[in-house]
Amino acid sequence: MSTRAIVRGAALALVLATTGAALGAQERGGERMSTPARTTDYDENGQSRRLPSLPSGMTLATIRQGDSLFRSAGGCQTCHGQDAQGMPAMGSSLTAGLNFIPGEWGAIDSLITAGIPEPVTRTPIAMPPRGAQSSLTREQTRSIAAYVWAISRVQDEPWPGGHPTHASQPAARQGAAGDTAP
Repeated sequence: MSTRAIVRGAALALVLATTGAALGAQERGGERMSTPARTTDYDENGQSRRLPSLPSGMTLATIRQGDSLFRSAGGCQTCHGQDAQGMPAMGSSLTAGLNFIPGEWGAIDSLITAGIPEPVTRTPIAMPPRGAQSSLTREQTRSIAAYVWAISRVQDEPWPGGHPTHASQPAARQGAAGDTAP
C-alpha cells in the first residue's frame, strides 16, 4: 500500500469519524438531544420534525410541565387553542414559529410574564400577564415558555410525554418515558 493511499485512508477515516460524531446524539444534562437536521427533517412548511438542542437549563421535564400548565393553570389554551394553533380574534398560533417576538426562551418567558396589552395584540382582548388568572409563578411561566419554545420549532410533539392529542407520529413517542428526545 502506498503512502498516498494510507494518507487518503486516514483522512477518510477522520472525516467519517468527525461526521459520525457530529450526526450522533449530543448529550446535555443527561438528556439525549436530536441530531443535526437533514432536508427530510422538515415538513412541507419548513418546520422541523425533530426537537433541536435545548437551550442551557431547559429539560424535557420542563417542557412537559409547561405543556401541562398551558392547558391548566396558565389557561393559555383558552385563546391559543388546545393545539396552540391559534383562535380567530383571540390568540396567535404558536406552532408555526413566533413571528411577533424573538424565539429565544428568555424572550418568550418575558412576554408571558408581562402579557400583551389589547392594542398591541391586534385582537379585541389582551394577553394577561402571568397567565389567564395572572397568578403563575416565575417557575411556571418559565415552564410554559419552554413548551412554547419547543412547539414553535418542531412539528407536533415528538418527545416522550408530549401531549397525547398532539402527536401525528406515534412512533416518535415509542420508547421509555424518560427524558430521551428522538
